[in-house]
Amino acid sequence: MASTMYAPPLPGLTTTDGLDTVISWGLGADSTAYLARMLTAPATHGIDLDRTAVLYMATGSEWPETRLLVEEFMLPLLREHGVRLVQLARNGHRKEDGFTVLDDSRRPERLIDRGPWTLWDDLESVGTVPQQAGTRKCSLWAKGAVGDRWLAQVFGGRPFRQAMGFNADERGRCLRDETASRLPGRTGLYPLLH
Repeated sequence: MASTMYAPPLPGLTTTDGLDTVISWGLGADSTAYLARMLTAPATHGIDLDRTAVLYMATGSEWPETRLLVEEFMLPLLREHGVRLVQLARNGHRKEDGFTVLDDSRRPERLIDRGPWTLWDDLESVGTVPQQAGTRKCSLWAKGAVGDRWLAQVFGGRPFRQAMGFNADERGRCLRDETASRLPGRTGLYPLLH
């Protein structure tokens, strides 16, 4: 079955909208704490909430407790401040399968924890297990590649900032992100390193 790539038809989702900052949110404790601090004091972090989107890539592998905590504490905070939450997922194993926008809202009601193709579907299809060290190819495949495709479509090469929630002990990962990114106009931010 052929699948088409997502093209941004939603109102306000064009290469000329006012969006200039994206926060990639992996739901980890540190990146969630940063997001909560940023939402309650955006000027301190140099963020204009009206020009910011939070980007979440659903892998289908989140703990049920994580989803419940996000829905109880973080989604109400995002709604209170009217911050746009974009939830994405892969459509299949191949890059050509594209991705799906599961939700794009300034009033998100639930965290969608899985899409058409999960990380586990992919691991089973190629007979492997999640990688725990090294280049984190699973994260690059399930999160990074999906987010990069959405970012390329939405920004179309115009300048934007992308905050990544890498932990303070992941300086090497930040350096790899800075050097590996091929998105025109992107500036990577690593707020947990400061």
